[in-house]
Amino acid sequence: MSENKQMTRKEFLKGMGYTAASVVAVGSLGGLLAGCAAPAQTADVDTSQAPAYPFPYKKLDPAAVEKRAYTGYKEKGG
Repeated sequence: MSENKQMTRKEFLKGMGYTAASVVAVGSLGGLLAGCAAPAQTADVDTSQAPAYPFPYKKLDPAAVEKRAYTGYKEKGG
């Protein structure tokens, strides 16, 4: 009563391709739907304490920057 059908490699790979494409398509729907949602309400932020943008330019000492980068790399492990 049951028929044993042999699946070729080509049929298998085509089926797996369709499965992978559908998983990607369904997975991306969440991001699309989240983009359509209303923006979240933000808490009242006192902007008088925030720094002005763009930040003012400050000349940096290359030796101090080098030392700070080296110690930061060694402490945090890169």
